[in-house]
Amino acid sequence: MGCGFGEVLDAPPVRALTGPAIPVAPVQDPLPLDSFNVDPCGVLDRAEVAALIADPPDKVKAERYSFGYDRACKWDQFRAGSLTVGIPRAATGSLEERVDQHKRDPSKFSHWRELSISGLPAVEQVGNPPAFEYNGSTLKACTVEVGVTDTELLEFRYSQVNDAKSQYWGDDRCAVALKAAEFVIGNLRGR
Repeated sequence: MGCGFGEVLDAPPVRALTGPAIPVAPVQDPLPLDSFNVDPCGVLDRAEVAALIADPPDKVKAERYSFGYDRACKWDQFRAGSLTVGIPRAATGSLEERVDQHKRDPSKFSHWRELSISGLPAVEQVGNPPAFEYNGSTLKACTVEVGVTDTELLEFRYSQVNDAKSQYWGDDRCAVALKAAEFVIGNLRGR
């Protein structure tokens, strides 16, 4: 039994452990993506989905997602939030290219932070403007991009309807994206 009736988790999740920025290339310990490439929706288990989106996760839909990605999965429950984990199309470039883009035009981001997570270089960013329209709703999102190799990145994008609050994370969208990155990196390293 979880924190409340029918919930999966026994206690609220803890924040992801992050570290200081590290060089974006070369990536010292590349992340194997074989299992992600085969089944992008298999990288999170039921308890992890509960921690990130909704507990219990019974109404969270997981589906392969391709808009803007080579491979991705999107977990979604409209009022609870939406998480997309994917490998962006090649046009997005590597993490090194993303950092260079930010240096050339920082005005494209309302928030930007370079960090490391699970020993990999990463950036946490919010676009500018921070809110956007999608299917008639105003959404806010945070994206964490992790350099998994010198040339590839894995993106974690969490969005919520403008005034929605996450069950465990409130309106801290970046905390959800970071926790998703920590879960997925750990799962991929363990396979």
